[in-house]
Amino acid sequence: MDEVKRTGSGPLQNPLQPVMELLQGGNPELICSRYGITRSELDKRLKDYQTGQRQLALMDQLVISKVGRNEPCPCGSGKKYKKCCLAQHEEARKSLPQDVVRDLEDQAQRRETLEKDILHGFDLLFSQEFGKVRRLAEGLVELFPEDDRIHDMLASVELATGNYDAAFNRCRQRWQVAQEEKAYYQEHGRHKRQGDGGSANFFSPSTWLEKFWIAQHARTYQSEFPLQDNRPLQGKVAKLQLANDVTRFPARQGEGFDMRRKALEPVLSELANAGPAAIPYLLPLAYHFSWASLFVPELLFGYGTDPSIRLLAELSMFRYPYFAQSCLSLLEQLGERAVPQISRVLRENSAFDELKTGLIMVLGSIPTAESFALLVELIDHENPYVVNSVAQSLGRQKNPEALPHLEKVRKRLGEPSMIAGAIRDLVHSPNL
Repeated sequence: MDEVKRTGSGPLQNPLQPVMELLQGGNPELICSRYGITRSELDKRLKDYQTGQRQLALMDQLVISKVGRNEPCPCGSGKKYKKCCLAQHEEARKSLPQDVVRDLEDQAQRRETLEKDILHGFDLLFSQEFGKVRRLAEGLVELFPEDDRIHDMLASVELATGNYDAAFNRCRQRWQVAQEEKAYYQEHGRHKRQGDGGSANFFSPSTWLEKFWIAQHARTYQSEFPLQDNRPLQGKVAKLQLANDVTRFPARQGEGFDMRRKALEPVLSELANAGPAAIPYLLPLAYHFSWASLFVPELLFGYGTDPSIRLLAELSMFRYPYFAQSCLSLLEQLGERAVPQISRVLRENSAFDELKTGLIMVLGSIPTAESFALLVELIDHENPYVVNSVAQSLGRQKNPEALPHLEKVRKRLGEPSMIAGAIRDLVHSPNL
């Protein structure tokens, strides 16, 4: 018998694997059968795992919770510390050797310092002080080599300063690490590269996939849209970056954007009149999120060429707040004119398909023969997340010819809400 399938009295290659599957919603009877263990053994392993997790959480609070007796309890209960976890913490301290307590306190102090440095680093990044960010992050990554927040800072600096190859290599490597860590965590219930005291902070594979896409296209656009020695255009784009001056424009969100648009209207008009020649100078603004980057989609939309429409589709996959939604909304406004370029982007770079769901949703708002055919082509995609978006878009098109395709997917995936909803929409459509 295979080692993994031995009975509860024999060793498993990973005794936590059945527990991980149970926590992910697996059927307990099927899990017991698969691993050759009894239900009571599975319940015991689950209880041991949960007890261990509670103890880890308690120790973590124990060493970082240096709060007054009458202050709010750090567990978040809303009670005073003395009425909540204080007694538990004091008892835990007595049960631990002093050298263990000191080690835990040292680890907690390092984590607390790291958190402050991380916050400071992102503040510097938002203020465009890239040299300071680089120096801070390079020092931190030596101490915490697996913390993705530090790698994110370094990748952002590399993109902002034109070091696209370095950004590409870093994002690709961290994406690979994220995939490995996700698989390891699902199997073992912990991260492989967690580090001393559990200090590392890991991003999901999809987060690094987004950053990998940005870095890859920064390199591609550098050769596809090379900078010319056009000083007037350089000057106009430099003026546009005044939008990033938070001392000049302190307002945030929609009010802040409107304030910047009004102040920068002359330079926006000049860049609009410059036409596609401005694209090489505008694209670098899009590689890191900033106020100035938010004006790039509408300028590309105004140019109205096939390359600028394709750029809108590719930039929508950058997933920046407001920026990506602006790209998608403008593509939707272009309607049938945008479909060939969306089709091109959807058919290329299949490794990044999970980033394309926004484009798929745009097709649902453009009911043409070409968009319908493209959605039907994607209905057999291996990624259920992509298929759900396709189903929702087919339902929005109100085309009764989609019904057999959706029924096929429902049989394949069960009955996820988007597919069931799309079928209901079609059944009640006046076209049927």
